[in-house]
Amino acid sequence: MPTIDIALASYNGEKYISDQIDSILCSDLGNSGFSLKTIIVSDNYSTDRTAAIVMEISQRHANVQLTFNNKRGIIHNFNHALRHSTADYIMLCDQDDIWLRDKIQLSMQKLLELETQDGCDYPALVFTDLAITDSQLNTLWPSFFDYMKIKPEGSRLPANIFLSNVAPGCTMIFNRRLLEMAMPVPEQAAMHDWWLLLVAATFGKVGHVGQATIFYRQHENNQIGARRSRFWEMLFCPRKKFRMARNSVETAARQAAAFKKRYGLIPEKSLAAINYLTGFSRMSRLQRVQGLSARKIAYRTFFGNALLYVLALVLPVIK
Repeated sequence: MPTIDIALASYNGEKYISDQIDSILCSDLGNSGFSLKTIIVSDNYSTDRTAAIVMEISQRHANVQLTFNNKRGIIHNFNHALRHSTADYIMLCDQDDIWLRDKIQLSMQKLLELETQDGCDYPALVFTDLAITDSQLNTLWPSFFDYMKIKPEGSRLPANIFLSNVAPGCTMIFNRRLLEMAMPVPEQAAMHDWWLLLVAATFGKVGHVGQATIFYRQHENNQIGARRSRFWEMLFCPRKKFRMARNSVETAARQAAAFKKRYGLIPEKSLAAINYLTGFSRMSRLQRVQGLSARKIAYRTFFGNALLYVLALVLPVIK
């Protein structure tokens, strides 16, 4: 019977982590033909009661495992959790959300569809939509995709995904082949989930479920959270938006360089976006604009793409 591990990275999450783990344990797998193997909690030496809470849960549930990671940062913490996985399939998990009962089953069904088409020797990843809630789980927006103006089918286009992530890690499920190819996620990666998506889209298959499977809790301690750009910010805070756009391109370029260094032989469909990003700072302004016109990279909104053209024209050319 195929097995699934859940990799959960925790740090000072005492307020919500018990509810999160309980929601996973209450998942309805039905007659799915696969089983939940281990919930692996990698704790970054929390200073609150997070570890004690997980330890208490593990004493009641043998498939909850607590391990400690002393290397700071989200990427290192997830790397640590993923190194402990031995299952056929893996899901990522944050410490403060709530999983709906059918999340695992819907995600796994879609992933098996991909493997039926191409086999399990290819890396495969599936992500789902989320419902955005407040700290009390009152729904603020029923669809993360709609709120963030994300077209999930864009996850198949390297021009889109090498510039910005479209798949929240807390909704991801992937096969062991992807884990083997992607690990360890390097420090130069912008984020662990983004790196996994790039590997899957470049060398294998990516699919999505258009249904929300998580209550994505927004609270004062969110590391990332759901936040979209507003039109008024473009008008009244142009310098701030320019700095943010420049930082985004620089981050994407560092990640693309790390990707190229790691894998070397990369399919042409992804190589154009990688080469454009890594060479952006040294290109002439005309070359930058020509690359954007050819959609070597693209953002998901009109104003995001407009900012790319501004960057192309304004940023200095580094010799």
